Amino acid sequence: MSEQPAEGSARISPIPILLRFISCGLLALAFGLIWRVTLAPARVDFGSSFAGVFFLLLGFIIGGVLWYLRDARVRLRTPERIPDERLVFSFVVFAMMPFAVLILVGIVWLVAFFIGAT
Repeated sequence: MSEQPAEGSARISPIPILLRFISCGLLALAFGLIWRVTLAPARVDFGSSFAGVFFLLLGFIIGGVLWYLRDARVRLRTPERIPDERLVFSFVVFAMMPFAVLILVGIVWLVAFFIGAT
């Protein structure tokens, strides 16, 4: 006996989530490329490597926040279009996780810096 979703519950389509991943990834690559062709030194070393990672993740974080704001605006107008799960998922996956990765990379970079400095 297969269970069908209840009539009131909406299925979340994978296409909008896939589009979010693609657009955030492209934005991250664009930020990384902008950093590489404008601010990056000719030879990327230990000091400038964190800046490259920062710009890549910053693109993903900005994309995630923009998608979250879009979902929040749509939900204010028509709450039935954006379920709670999608709103929370967008914020956690596309904004909070890249920020957490940025913090982790920063901590690892600082530890490597202090180990290398001694």
